[in-house]
Amino acid sequence: MPPTTSRDFQKAAAQRLTTAETLLREKHNLDAQYLGGYTVGCCLKALIFELTPITDKAEKLKEITSGARMHRPEVLLGELRNLGVSLPLDLAKRMRRFDWTTELRYEPDAGIRERRPPS
Repeated sequence: MPPTTSRDFQKAAAQRLTTAETLLREKHNLDAQYLGGYTVGCCLKALIFELTPITDKAEKLKEITSGARMHRPEVLLGELRNLGVSLPLDLAKRMRRFDWTTELRYEPDAGIRERRPPS
């Protein structure tokens, strides 16, 4: 079921974070990074949707849930700037180093370990 509230985006972010943490513990680093990127995106979308005036919510929901463009952190951060929100400097610096893209789904994960049956 697609998100319809800010809280829905927050719940999706929490689920993706839990899964990313599990993947990271299992050394599936790229997969963890990929889902971690969706965690960030869902959090940013939750804030965007929360701050959107009620009269614009239906249109904004359609906009932020459609197309690959709205998966790009720099686009979402631009949406927040348009709403008068700027990130704290330390967080902004971390986001600049954030090289997440939906294209990660096609990358092989060097962190995948071959599973061997117990001896």
